[in-house]
Parts: sequence; C-alpha cells; structure tokens
Amino acid sequence: MWFEPAFILASVALLLGLVALFVAWSLWRQSQRKLEAMSRLMRELTRTRDSYRKQINELQAANIGMGNKVGELYRQHDRLTEQHQELALKDPQGKLYSRAMRMVQLGADIDEIMSECEMPRAEAELLISLHRK
Repeated sequence: MWFEPAFILASVALLLGLVALFVAWSLWRQSQRKLEAMSRLMRELTRTRDSYRKQINELQAANIGMGNKVGELYRQHDRLTEQHQELALKDPQGKLYSRAMRMVQLGADIDEIMSECEMPRAEAELLISLHRK
C-alpha cells in the first residue's frame, strides 16, 4: 500500500502542491509588504506636495502684496517728482541755489558764484563749504 505507484504519485503531487502553495503565499506576502511600503511612500509624498503647494500659495500672496506695494511706491515717486518740478518752477530763488550748487560741484570759485547767481558772499561761502565736502 505505501509503495504502490499511485500512492507515491499522489504523495509527490500533494507535496508539490504544498510547495507551490507555499511559494505562492510567500510571493503574495512579499508583494503585500511592497504595496504597504509604496502606500506609506505615497502618503508621505502627498504630505510633502501639500506642504509645497501651501508654501507656493503663501509666496504668491506675498508676491502680489509686494507688487502692489512697489506699484504704490512708483506712484508716490511720480507724485513727488511732479511736486518737486512744480516747486522748482514756482521758486526762482531755488533755481539760483540749484545753479549755484552745480557751479560749486563744477569747481567755480566764490566770485563766479556771487556774480552769476546774484548771491551775497556769506551764502556763497556757505554753499561752497557744504557742497565741496
């Protein structure tokens, strides 16, 4: 009975079936572990992506705010430039002082400044001492 070919063949077939089942179960378990590791990695990547997305949104909001502030500064600069030009046109005495300062920067002496800008000696000396430093 134990040595009958049918029994031996059945035993070998059962043993091969068990080995095949064990190999299949091992492969399935290994693939499950890989799947779990990939799922953990995907969750971490999703968190990282969400964090980067939040940072980008914050940077975009800051950039928009900065752009608005720069635009306001340009408008303020333009208004101040216009006001400065209006004041320069309204104040002929200021023109003389501007001209005298340019002359000092170009190296004019005190007599030239006094005569060209119709300025008293004390004022010419003061301009020279202030702007030649």
